[in-house]
Amino acid sequence: MNRFTIDLWVNNRFGVLNRITGLYAKRGYNIESIHAGPTEVSGVTKIEIVSTGDDYMRTQVLSQLEKLYDVRKVELSFEEAIG
Repeated sequence: MNRFTIDLWVNNRFGVLNRITGLYAKRGYNIESIHAGPTEVSGVTKIEIVSTGDDYMRTQVLSQLEKLYDVRKVELSFEEAIG
């Protein structure tokens, strides 16, 4: 199990965080910590999610997050940013 951080830039709209956390819950994946805050771009929020999992879990989460409607950008980091 590896610890990794996923950075998301999302449209600041109703239900976005619920859809993101629902994706994790539906698949039985754990979120160790989550942080959200505004960006310099109006209407865009950055969300950092720290998780642990194997390569398959990480690949699946990244792939599914990129498909969500209000997600603008997804980046992966193996460095613990928060938590």
